[in-house]
Amino acid sequence: MSENTLSRYEKQIFDQKFGQCFDCNLPNTYYGWCQNCNPKRFQQEFSKWTSGNKYIDKLIQDAQLRARNFREVIEWIPYNRLRNIQYLAKGGFSTIYNAIWLDGYIESWDDKINRWKRNVDLLENEDYENAKNENIKSPLDENEERGYHVVLKSLNNTQNISEAFLNEVYYLLYQYSVVIFLFVCKYKLKIFNLLLVGKLSAIYLLIYKQLCC
Repeated sequence: MSENTLSRYEKQIFDQKFGQCFDCNLPNTYYGWCQNCNPKRFQQEFSKWTSGNKYIDKLIQDAQLRARNFREVIEWIPYNRLRNIQYLAKGGFSTIYNAIWLDGYIESWDDKINRWKRNVDLLENEDYENAKNENIKSPLDENEERGYHVVLKSLNNTQNISEAFLNEVYYLLYQYSVVIFLFVCKYKLKIFNLLLVGKLSAIYLLIYKQLCC
């Protein structure tokens, strides 16, 4: 590929705008993101989680191995890392909730502490007051000080997950830079931001973050 055929983003990588990796000295593909080292870090965690569905596992793993920056990462997030799950509205095809994700999304690798740097905010008094609402599921604990606000959108009436279905998700992720995260929830698969979802006798859930890509 010649320099003239590179996209603007690829040219930034080519020009080493994002600097070099401290570990391997190869050009970073984003600020604090090494596409050579980070896949190895993700791969070390593969045996520590599973969605229970081989197609979803493969979708997440492939995305993590290919990710050139945090926007292209998908994660499996345990349902017990969500707080203040609150119903907002229901339409003909979906149900929408607010929630707080305690961990926040991956931003980059922190070489100083040797772990992922995540985007989280300091929670406000309003979040703790909301936790007292009887309609709140998984209320926030007073000792939990940080989190990331997300919107959950549940779409109805899809009966199963197929490889073709997830291939479409994968295509949309890379074609349109859709940022989605995965976490576990009883009995439902939900994809947010894509208007695709499945309702299963299993434990899957997809969410999207409120950050403009």
